Amino acid sequence: MGAVKQSRCNLVDLMVEMDRILRPEGTVVIRDSPEVIDKVARVAHAVRWSATIHEKEPESGGREKILVATKTFWKLH
Repeated sequence: MGAVKQSRCNLVDLMVEMDRILRPEGTVVIRDSPEVIDKVARVAHAVRWSATIHEKEPESGGREKILVATKTFWKLH
């Protein structure tokens, strides 16, 4: 048997789909490694979500960060 290749979904595709599903002013909470959270924050900004990054809970013992992002209303200026 050969090695099994683990497939990961494309982050941008995933975030765009979340944006499509999430209602304006809806909020998501994402917990992952600092590297993933930084990538998610960049995409969140690109789709005009307001996002804040928080440190993990002290009790969790890991090095994860938490991103809280809210989909905003798009306004024409």
